Amino acid sequence: MKIGLPFVLIAFALIGCGRSAFFDFTGSAAYAEALPHTKRGEIVDRFESKALISASYLNAIYPDNKDYNAAETFLIGLYIANDFSAKERAGLNNPNYSLALNGEKYLNVEIVDKNSVLLKLMPLINRWNKYYIVRFAKTSETLNLTLYESDANLSATISFQKSTP
Repeated sequence: MKIGLPFVLIAFALIGCGRSAFFDFTGSAAYAEALPHTKRGEIVDRFESKALISASYLNAIYPDNKDYNAAETFLIGLYIANDFSAKERAGLNNPNYSLALNGEKYLNVEIVDKNSVLLKLMPLINRWNKYYIVRFAKTSETLNLTLYESDANLSATISFQKSTP
């Protein structure tokens, strides 16, 4: 009996941990769908993070949304370490940074409000990023989204597989 009691206690402890870790996931279906279509990149110079980018490929997440599928559409989260404080020069308007898909500049950009429902459904969201919906011309190639930093000639590239309609 003395030997069996510790084993029973350990078994109950493992069952309790396993239950909370594996059975109580409360994420939404939209979050789960977005996770495989969300990636991040980083521009690093001498072990210092200069910029972080996260991107969710909205065409793959919402294949029936006509607003997203008219172009290659991404939700972009951007953090630049020494960004300008003035909004008109910060984020994607920062003159030291540019964003391209397969080498082509974006068609248009919409600023996403921090309280947007879309942000609540997406992974890799934090309070320091600036968020944008960015549209690029349609392409049939693999999608290589690149953030360029012009001062040190650095870049970060995130690759996505083209979604099929």
